[in-house]
Amino acid sequence: MQKPDATLVAGYNKWKDQFERHVKKGEHGITIIAPTPYKKKIEEQKLDPDTKAPILDKDGKIVTEEKEIEIPMFRPVKVFDVSQTDGKPLPELASSLSGNVPNYEAFMEALRRSAPVPITFEAMAADTDGYFSADHQKIAIRQGMSEVQTVSATVHEIAHSKLHDPKKYEMLPSWKVVQESEGGTKHDFKLDFATEKEAEQFASDMDWRYVDENQFEWRLAVEEDATAEKQAIKNRHTEEVEAESISYAVCKYFGIETGENSFGYIASWSQGKELKELRASLETINKTSGTLISDIERHYKEICKERGIDPHAKVEPETAPIEQPADAIKVSDRLPTGDLTYYVAECMEFPNLGEYHDNLSLEDAVRIYQEIPAERMNGIKGIGFELKDGSDYEGPFPILTGQTIDLDTIQAIDYYRDNPLVQKAVKELAAAMPEMEVLGADANQQEALFLIDNATYLHIQSCDSGWDYTLYDAASMKELDGGQLDMPELSCMKAVLQICDDNDLSSNSVKYAPLPMIETLQDAAYQQMQAEVRQRTSYSQLPEAQEQALDEYPMPDEQVSIPDMQEYGYFYDGMLPVTRERALELDAAGLTVYVLHEDNTESMVFDSQEIMDHGGIFGVDREEWEKSPQFHEKVMERQEHQQEREQAFLAQNRDCFAIYQVSRDDPQNVRFMNLDWLKSHDISIERSNYDLIYTAPLRESGTVPEQLEKLYEQFNLQKPADFHSPSMSVSDIVAIKQDGKVSCHYCDSVGFTQIPGFLPENPLKNAEMAVEDDYGMIDGIINNGAKEPTVAELEQQARSGQSISLMDLAAAAHREEREKKKSVMEQLKSQPKAEHKKIAPKKSAEREI
Repeated sequence: MQKPDATLVAGYNKWKDQFERHVKKGEHGITIIAPTPYKKKIEEQKLDPDTKAPILDKDGKIVTEEKEIEIPMFRPVKVFDVSQTDGKPLPELASSLSGNVPNYEAFMEALRRSAPVPITFEAMAADTDGYFSADHQKIAIRQGMSEVQTVSATVHEIAHSKLHDPKKYEMLPSWKVVQESEGGTKHDFKLDFATEKEAEQFASDMDWRYVDENQFEWRLAVEEDATAEKQAIKNRHTEEVEAESISYAVCKYFGIETGENSFGYIASWSQGKELKELRASLETINKTSGTLISDIERHYKEICKERGIDPHAKVEPETAPIEQPADAIKVSDRLPTGDLTYYVAECMEFPNLGEYHDNLSLEDAVRIYQEIPAERMNGIKGIGFELKDGSDYEGPFPILTGQTIDLDTIQAIDYYRDNPLVQKAVKELAAAMPEMEVLGADANQQEALFLIDNATYLHIQSCDSGWDYTLYDAASMKELDGGQLDMPELSCMKAVLQICDDNDLSSNSVKYAPLPMIETLQDAAYQQMQAEVRQRTSYSQLPEAQEQALDEYPMPDEQVSIPDMQEYGYFYDGMLPVTRERALELDAAGLTVYVLHEDNTESMVFDSQEIMDHGGIFGVDREEWEKSPQFHEKVMERQEHQQEREQAFLAQNRDCFAIYQVSRDDPQNVRFMNLDWLKSHDISIERSNYDLIYTAPLRESGTVPEQLEKLYEQFNLQKPADFHSPSMSVSDIVAIKQDGKVSCHYCDSVGFTQIPGFLPENPLKNAEMAVEDDYGMIDGIINNGAKEPTVAELEQQARSGQSISLMDLAAAAHREEREKKKSVMEQLKSQPKAEHKKIAPKKSAEREI
């Protein structure tokens, strides 16, 4: 028998970690049923996206692919009542749920379509969330609950309607005939009489008497049977455990947290039940949860398609925690689920005096504010925002009063400071009205990018003497001008207005632009500078060998790049661009395709005709692309180019690394074996027994041992999305190229051990060693003679912020091109040219013309 007086329950670790309470020594837990879904990898036939037929390999065998699925399962777990614990006082354990559900109306409609009976909303007592009526064949839910509580209660009652008939376990009157002795002992003799009269008639007809060895006389008696009442109570408890377990599992699957209420509810209804009885419900819970999840998911997708809703929107429902831990995630760490509009008041002190306009867009708010004439103002006019997110801070709040945007007051309120909607509203209003004084806006703003009149980008950043700025043409991304504004006393927005005035730019429209756009502008300007250098030099260019690169992220469409997408006007880094032809292919393969718009918005494609009708760029979600078979295929295609990728690694002029793993067939059976084992078996490490798995630049500085440790951690804990091989382990080999030197290191049982001779020497090096007079210049080019600055050195100076001369850069390019005629590269044309990463110089660096 479990603890009958349990009230507030939680697991052992939950009590300890979240509530700072400890289970008393010797206490026995209460067994409840909890969902424990597990992930399983299965092998599936790989299907042709067009014919849907199995794909065959070169031997005629069906190609399979590994897929990870989540299987909903349940198991008995132990929880403990609050009376079984000691520690920090706990005001409340289980409480009503709060928070919002993404696409709530669509999700509720999916529940309606999945329910076997109609769902209605009614006024009920506060201690009742809903009920299922078998007589009226309906589900009723209490009005006024939060979205999360409403969904949880609805799924609970749907489970009842599918599984349980209240009439089945009603306590019907029942009578029985018992054998009764004079000593008070009773034994059941005959059960299940509908009336007392029927039982008495049966006893009379039997006319049974008996005297036992103790001389006690036994006779038949009639009494009411209480077994039916006990069974009805027992079955009611089972039903509630099953219904709430199903509700928890279904909500959990869709990302709706209900555990704070469900666990206490399940524990209260499972009191008095033994483990054997709880196990008997597992199959029912598993089967019903799986069926209900499938129905809801199918209907939800249909409804989203009908209403044009994106079902993949990354919005988490907001729930109210019982007790906020120190490291809890704040509301600001999640995407906002509410709405925000602007309002304009002629009198901000008393908004009911004069004009008052609400539910406005930013453009309408600015326009109405400017149209209010000064001669009839009833007070100080201004603009504010109205937040609608269901929080305690919901409602209107002023931003602009008179000629001042008071950001200090807004930032002093933690909820507003951490709310992306509020911060975005204030930032956009400040950009739209740069002539206003902003209190506290630029305390920490050191760099920003603005779009002036939709025609010119202004990149501004603070410097010692004031503000450093660069102007770019928005259409061509060409650098127009730049300079410094020696007025450090100006705020960022005031500096923007001054720069516009100095450069004869209209400031009627000033908008914030995404900071990542700066890199695109700088790269475009750098490419234009290089083009100008090439145009000024009249030397002829020799044909170049095909440039090779390290492993790159497999894009869904190589015909369009992220800079192309940003130039187009779309900047969300979670989207990858594709062309129309590729969009049709991916749509047919089952991936979600989006139409990208030039105003930095997107819309989901529901029909292939939408793809044909759109004349711009399309996109696929980065996360969905990385989970697709097409992405995996592109990653695995690298293995077919072992030699080319290795040559590209060896030819790199930057610090980089390569990871080798024992080939799949493992002819020497050395996978996961340490060096001591190899030595004891007299096995040498051969390149031919390894596959080149991954190459990439070294992103951080550090010694070789430090780099190895960083790589080991990265490829075990934070593996790149395009690394589809086992985590780094014993027997792997890491090649490091740093400062032009290549070293190979065996991943041993403890740390790494350098191994010589794993990779061949660079063929350029041996050829140059015979004729080069400076061994420090072993780089594939004969460098004998006066040492003048190279293109690479000048580029490095530009990247570090030093000034360089365009004429020096042109001369270096001309000199290196001329020297190619007598270089070893000319003699070894089969060797690919090393990749040069072009990085734009810092914009505050002075340049000589």
